[in-house]
Amino acid sequence: MKQVFGILTALIAALLIIFMAQMIREGLYPQPEGLDYSDRIAAIKWMASLPTKAFIIIAISHGLASFAAGLISSLTVDVNRMAIGMVTASVIFIPVMVYLFTYSFPVWFVITDTIVTVLLGFIGVITGSARYVN
Repeated sequence: MKQVFGILTALIAALLIIFMAQMIREGLYPQPEGLDYSDRIAAIKWMASLPTKAFIIIAISHGLASFAAGLISSLTVDVNRMAIGMVTASVIFIPVMVYLFTYSFPVWFVITDTIVTVLLGFIGVITGSARYVN
């Protein structure tokens, strides 16, 4: 039961981080009215018009969400801390990859976001699973 609680808590925290950062990004750089993502050319043009800061906000949110998922789930369980932390960080990583390859993001951003998400998730798992348990 403790493992389930740890995983759910970590995933909720990670989703809140992503949603809050997406709201900040949307407030700073709103999506144009009537943008249809099925029109790939219009989506690419809009993505190309976004400043680098918009992509950095997204990458930071994915990295922090992955870190939080790995850290919280590793801290809240007693057994198999590293395995549960890796599973939880992976649950965040997979939708991030689907998101990155669904929309027309620049290649540099896809590579950077992938590295940041994996690296911070792993650091969160290592940090959370390093605690001593009596």
